[in-house]
Amino acid sequence: MPLNRLRRFTGVLMAAGLLLTPACSGREREDSAPPRDSMPEDAIVMVGDSVLTRREVEIRIPAGTAPEDSVALYHSIVDGWMEKMLLTEIASENVEDMEEINRLVEDYRKKLIIANYRQKLRESRRDGIAQKAVDDYYNAHSDEMLLEAPVVKGLYVKLPADAQRLPDVRRWMMTATPDAIDNLEKYGLADAIEYSFFPDRWTDWYLISRQIPYRFGNADEFVGSRRNFETTYRGFTYLLHISEWLPTGEKMPKEVADPKIRELLTTEQGDRYEHELIGRIYQQAIKDGKLRLINYTALPDN
Repeated sequence: MPLNRLRRFTGVLMAAGLLLTPACSGREREDSAPPRDSMPEDAIVMVGDSVLTRREVEIRIPAGTAPEDSVALYHSIVDGWMEKMLLTEIASENVEDMEEINRLVEDYRKKLIIANYRQKLRESRRDGIAQKAVDDYYNAHSDEMLLEAPVVKGLYVKLPADAQRLPDVRRWMMTATPDAIDNLEKYGLADAIEYSFFPDRWTDWYLISRQIPYRFGNADEFVGSRRNFETTYRGFTYLLHISEWLPTGEKMPKEVADPKIRELLTTEQGDRYEHELIGRIYQQAIKDGKLRLINYTALPDN
């Protein structure tokens, strides 16, 4: 165990010795411990009635961790568990407002359960948006849906700087005719590390630019002034052809707007579904006698 870790853990043990009331003898503490035959076979350490097993530690060590790192992580996990359990036991006996702490823990537990349930409710409604609803929303609100970043159409390829057909790929990328794209697909991608062809699909500029190790500066100025771009970095050449572009602030193309509208409608539908479901739960709880409004009048639904 590293020296600083050993010192810290020794401090915890000393605190345990100072704070725990010596109300029982060593013999009595042995009697209160679980019988040896009831312990897991791979038990490592025990604090009070809590036992840490070898399996519980090993499953927390990522697969592929180097042997020397695994040993250090193994000890770190065990030491951390002992420290947490000892301090929890000490604090439970010495903190005055344990009732408030228990209330907060239970409140947090309930919030986690509710959040998980609500997430499952929304996921169950995610595929319930019809394309017609998306189309209708776009037709009604398209003038309000403006691009927050430029979108482009074009071609992108990354390949080794010494690729044999680099001159051909460069020429095909610059022309980007249907024949050139056909040649790229047949002959130019054999050495490609990455590539993306989107001549007929609007694509967020940042999805493309973040793949290229280059400082492009102002996005709108760059895509508005360049049709072909090439850079080489650490043995790789990056080629980009921009055939069309739309700047920030332009009306959002429908294919770009579709997923955003679907997400918006899904959220709205989820809100309505959840509100209606909770209303039904309330009514059923009143009917079953689980919920009683004694001196309270609920507000009517909006």
